[in-house]
Amino acid sequence: MAEGAAGTAQAVEDFYRARRRAQLSRFLSQMGRERRPLVPYEEVRRSLRAIESAANRLEDVPLDAIVGSVGRYNDFTREFLPRLNSDRERWVGVKLAMTGLEGVPPIEVYRIGDAYFVRDGNHRVSVARQLGARYIQAYVTPVRTRVPYSPDDDADTLIRKSEYVTFLDQTALDELRPGADLSVSEAGAYATLLEHISVHRYFMGIDSGHEIGWDEAVAHWYDTVYAPIVESIRSSGILRGFPGRTETDLYLWLAEHRAKVEEALGWELPGQQVVSGVAGSHFAGAEERGKLLDRLAGADVTEGEGHLADDLLVAFDLGEPGMKALEQALILAGRENARVYGLRILPPGAEAQERDRTRASFDALCLKAGVQGQLAFEEGDPVGKIVERAKWADMVICNVAYPERPGEPATLAQNVRPLLRRSPRPLLALPGVISQLERPLLAYDGGVRAQSALFAAVYAALRWNQHPVVLTVGEPGWGPTSPLEEAREMFERYGVRADYLTEEGSVADAIVRVAQERDRDVVLMGSHTWKRWLETMFGGLLEEVLRRVGMPVLIT
Repeated sequence: MAEGAAGTAQAVEDFYRARRRAQLSRFLSQMGRERRPLVPYEEVRRSLRAIESAANRLEDVPLDAIVGSVGRYNDFTREFLPRLNSDRERWVGVKLAMTGLEGVPPIEVYRIGDAYFVRDGNHRVSVARQLGARYIQAYVTPVRTRVPYSPDDDADTLIRKSEYVTFLDQTALDELRPGADLSVSEAGAYATLLEHISVHRYFMGIDSGHEIGWDEAVAHWYDTVYAPIVESIRSSGILRGFPGRTETDLYLWLAEHRAKVEEALGWELPGQQVVSGVAGSHFAGAEERGKLLDRLAGADVTEGEGHLADDLLVAFDLGEPGMKALEQALILAGRENARVYGLRILPPGAEAQERDRTRASFDALCLKAGVQGQLAFEEGDPVGKIVERAKWADMVICNVAYPERPGEPATLAQNVRPLLRRSPRPLLALPGVISQLERPLLAYDGGVRAQSALFAAVYAALRWNQHPVVLTVGEPGWGPTSPLEEAREMFERYGVRADYLTEEGSVADAIVRVAQERDRDVVLMGSHTWKRWLETMFGGLLEEVLRRVGMPVLIT
């Protein structure tokens, strides 16, 4: 009897201790520091249009995942501390039962996603938490919803998820494309996505000449507009610069800013190029390169996907050297099914007739080559303007030779060094000549940039059935594995045949000599990393190769 009285007294004391903690929680709430309140089940069920299952089963439920209640969400805090003194007798009785021989039956809960809501057993949950338990037995009734719910979700998140459910009801994207995740971090975003789909459907109808069904338009928008941009977001790693945001957030942000970028540039850009420009990515990343080469080696690349360069920036003028740059860009674009973005840099105050002549020549050559092209004009520093626009393309093409006839503009010859240093994209530099880019020479030194050139050489061999020559100029201090062996391993991994040469002495001499002896028509190499003062004093390796080799040089 005395033990029973002592146990009851202890239970009462525990109850009031829990009540004091609940009061502290209320005080902190008034100070704006309380954790979120207990969640009303019915509010979540209605918001997510959840459907209760008829079956339930006995499980051990983590107490931390119980975040709400069916009817008593105002009677307890989020930690299930009792808020009402009138609950004392019930709470004490449950405490005595749970710590005595009598025991208590399992509670009953609803489960939505990873969160649980008490249907029956709020006091048992409260006592169990005060006893330090981690799990409690419960009959769990699953509740199905199109959007998962988490114990960490707050009221704002519930609003967004409610909007997401409405969006899925209207689009059925979770059925058309299972596994698609279009979650957002701000309310109101799904109305914009619906507008995107509607506009896409409208233009699909114009292109096809007949009305397009809603489901067809939704799937086509996802496959051809949304998914490619999201894939670019993933591969570029750009999302790391936007903490707390989702892929869909960034898709919407890019869609909004794309129009501003296009207006400033005078070009229409595909979404992937906007991502690449914002991310500042340089060629494909190592993982993306490997996947592309794996697909090429396995003949698993369909027409129109997985190219070395989809968007080419060509800086040109109407002189003979400048037009060679455009011709070279059209050759590569035809092979790669790429878009060409032409850039004509005019002197201040250039007459309108000069712009008209340039546009007429550009459009005519693109039409003849069957290449999609867009032209823009700039005034000012040629290198600065090229560098500003280069990030919106995959490769830059320009002529760096001095004119062949007096009176022709010197193009970029006098600015080749700053262009080589500042270009954020691989540069296909033409020393006054063009080629079909069919017989590559890879000058490989094992550097980081040279690895991009190695990737381009392997890609070209696989995609275009080429037989490259790989050249390494020997240097003292190499370990047991020379750059030439690294390159050989890469080519052999993908089943590509190549010739391998090691030369000694001057790097530029070796590149020029081998290119001529082996009848090469393009050189691939990484940008060199000499100190700037050495470049200034002795001249740059790249400049010397460009001046002497007599063929295009792709500098990665």
